Amino acid sequence: MSGFNNMLHFVGVVEDNHDKTNAGRVRVRAFGIHPPRASEGKEDSVPTADLPWATVLDGSYGASPVIPTVGDWVFGFFIDGREAQQPMVMGRLPGMHLQMPAGSGEPGEDGYLPPGAVHQFGKPDLHRYQGGEGAGQGQTLAQRVLANTAIPQANGETFDEPPIMMPENNYANRVIKSRDGDNFIVLGSGDDGESGDYFLISHSSGSVFQIDANGTIFVKAFADKYNTTQGIESTYVRGSSHSTIDEDYTVKVGKSGKISVNGRLDIECTDFNVRAARNINLDAGVKVNVSGAGIGLLATADDINMIAHTNLKALTTLGGMYFKCLSPGIPGISGGGDFHVDSYKTNLNSIAYSRIHSMGTPAISPQLLPAPDAGHMGIDIQSLTSTRIEGLGTVNIESAGAMGISALGALGLKAVGTMDLHAGGQLGLGASGLVNLDGSLVNIGNGTAGVTGGVATATVTTSKAPQLLQSTVFSVVPNVSIEIAKTVKPQEIKNVVTPELPAVTKRWWHPLTSFMRSDSDE
Repeated sequence: MSGFNNMLHFVGVVEDNHDKTNAGRVRVRAFGIHPPRASEGKEDSVPTADLPWATVLDGSYGASPVIPTVGDWVFGFFIDGREAQQPMVMGRLPGMHLQMPAGSGEPGEDGYLPPGAVHQFGKPDLHRYQGGEGAGQGQTLAQRVLANTAIPQANGETFDEPPIMMPENNYANRVIKSRDGDNFIVLGSGDDGESGDYFLISHSSGSVFQIDANGTIFVKAFADKYNTTQGIESTYVRGSSHSTIDEDYTVKVGKSGKISVNGRLDIECTDFNVRAARNINLDAGVKVNVSGAGIGLLATADDINMIAHTNLKALTTLGGMYFKCLSPGIPGISGGGDFHVDSYKTNLNSIAYSRIHSMGTPAISPQLLPAPDAGHMGIDIQSLTSTRIEGLGTVNIESAGAMGISALGALGLKAVGTMDLHAGGQLGLGASGLVNLDGSLVNIGNGTAGVTGGVATATVTTSKAPQLLQSTVFSVVPNVSIEIAKTVKPQEIKNVVTPELPAVTKRWWHPLTSFMRSDSDE
């Protein structure tokens, strides 16, 4: 081909860059070779569809090929010389957007620019991060206006978003941009080596990634943000880490999790819910303190155990202390609602009164310790040594049935005043030894029985006077505890943790070895 020896150079304008062969070719109207586009009402001598496809030379060797835009002025040559059928584009001529497309001027005027290039009219060819023009265009203004300031942190302090670099007149900057220039990458280079050295990736939505001259990295998404890692992700922060989230925060861990803090850990929230499929363990080297307007403990299937190395203390400032365990248990299996207090010393003190009640229902418990329970009822007071019942006022011992007072040793009954012994039936006084009746006056006869009985009744009535109300109202012994323990079951937490299931083997196509691999492959 003689054109290689006598190539024909040209300057032209791109009219079509939609190459259906995906080879990146363009159709160029070469000035002086192809006639200009005809104005309205005139037919083109060479329609766009008849222009030859021009191959665009790629100096990046495929790393970042660029296809010229419709309306771009380009420079090239025809390898077939003056036949002008095999054009090649060597490069683009910037700054040639100062004329209107064909048909947009006076009637009858011809022009070279296609109508599709009207948006480029008067537009500077240098990007705004090189020429400095158009600071309010695109996402730049929104990034500055929508910058967040005084953002509260968990430590009580606030911070401002780092400022995003604004367009500047700096020919030393390197810019890689999209066709319309709204998506771009800036490699900033300053003469002072400080403020101008930065790296910026800016999206038309406003989302941005920036590294400033100090090395500070700023990432902001104006929409959603997702991070995924197929392997291990490790994060190291030499200083402090703070996160501020306006709405919800959730963490889901597939296996075990651990939080290790050398110092103090504070958690502050409105409601705090913790749910474990199995056990919850709280362990403190010194103390565990729990404080609240109300505290509830609920065991749904087992016991509540409290053990203290020294003392176990309970104090109520306004109310009382109530224990209720009335369950009869399971006959032959469990002992039911037992209340046991075992101590080295026992002291019971009340400011008003003390009551001990028993319904008298025979126990059906199989319990054998400390003594067999079955059939037991009533109230037993037992001491292996002495027992003392003393009242600074009156003392009344009364039984609706029989009453026995027995002593293996001596028995003494003494009254500072009178002592009356009276029986509605027979009264017997006997001794294996002597019986002594001694007094300044001894009456023996039927006439004295009524007087003795009346005096004895009066004495008993007087002894019952302080407890007369209780003895009549509580003829049937009620439940002593008028308060019943109430606990609020913790609310359900969604996504309940379940016991770990066997791991599922994941398989994928390995591109280097060209065969299937799995998690278990070494």
